[in-house]
Amino acid sequence: MQWAEAAAAFKELVNVEAEYSPLKKVAVATPGKEKERLTPKNLLELQFAEIPDPVKLKEQHDVFKSKIASFGIEVVDVRERLKALKKDELISLIQAECELSGKGLEAMSAKELAELVLAGVTFTEAKAKGLLGKTIVGEASDFCVKPLLNIIFTRDPGMCMGRSYIAGKMRWESRRGEVRVLVKALGIEPKEIVSAEAGYFEGGDHMPIGYGKLLMGFGTRSSALGVNDVLPKLEGKGDLDEAVLVRLETPELHPNKGIGHLDTVMGIPARDVIIYYKSYIDRLKVFIYKRGKVTQDDRPLREVLKDYLARDLRVVTIGSEDYYAQEREHWLLASNILVVAKNTIIAYEHNRVTNKLAKEAGIKITTFEGNEIIKEGGERSGPRCSTLPLDKF
Repeated sequence: MQWAEAAAAFKELVNVEAEYSPLKKVAVATPGKEKERLTPKNLLELQFAEIPDPVKLKEQHDVFKSKIASFGIEVVDVRERLKALKKDELISLIQAECELSGKGLEAMSAKELAELVLAGVTFTEAKAKGLLGKTIVGEASDFCVKPLLNIIFTRDPGMCMGRSYIAGKMRWESRRGEVRVLVKALGIEPKEIVSAEAGYFEGGDHMPIGYGKLLMGFGTRSSALGVNDVLPKLEGKGDLDEAVLVRLETPELHPNKGIGHLDTVMGIPARDVIIYYKSYIDRLKVFIYKRGKVTQDDRPLREVLKDYLARDLRVVTIGSEDYYAQEREHWLLASNILVVAKNTIIAYEHNRVTNKLAKEAGIKITTFEGNEIIKEGGERSGPRCSTLPLDKF
């Protein structure tokens, strides 16, 4: 199949009903050279907490992909999709970040250009490849094009709901190039996209819960302005009927740290089961959006969700009622799970207490080691963060 035909076929498969729906097709991004760019000096700028072992990281990600594929799910690799693009498309992506020499870029192969898009290029590398004209200063530690260190987390820059593809708006500057790259790699046409233009709107906060209903977090990574911008657009396309909005809060001493997206504090492994960081979420404000109007619901979120998921909704408390287990397993992302089939998830193996409780609630669990993957990102990341469901119905 030619690339244009593959892109056209892809657009027909954007179809996401709910978090708990069986997964049929998913986009991932295999880590590569970009992970070798991290140093203690650029960690914070590139939104990392630690430096992962790039070899072990790729091994763990490869195991994760194989676990997904074992359920008969089609796995689309963003890295491989980029290599299939035309050179002029790749050059356009690169020059959107930096005015490198067109002549020098044209001399590179499509594979080299695709790597440059993801791994970036330093001044030293750019000079050696003839990509720079007259310059004043620049060394090996300076980037002409910054690496997309967090592209592995395909969940945040792109989202699907119903038949709509949502191009996110990232809070952190170092991640904003991911939105454009993901759209191009997946072959999404501009007319097919709901664009988040005002404020911030990220996939870790975005949870479709079936029948045109959406659960959405805001206040930390996504913003109220972003929610106000995107929800009416989804409603106008007929993909949104109603939304449950949860205002996330962060510790005063560490704004935007500790609590990241909604999926770092809760997950929905089945329509009648939620994994829930109770001591935190029960204190949050909940709002209901419908037909352009918003009302506050004073009930805890777990009670509100009974109106949308199941009246007999069962709550799996992260780490049980034990304070230390709850705090530890929340931090290690026990809620950041990927639903692959009915009542079946992939989760980190190190969250043993929560996994056991979920199994007791009737959830089947496949686990994998992710101690290097969890080091990624500013607020830690997991299986849900590492995937963009394209067909989940």
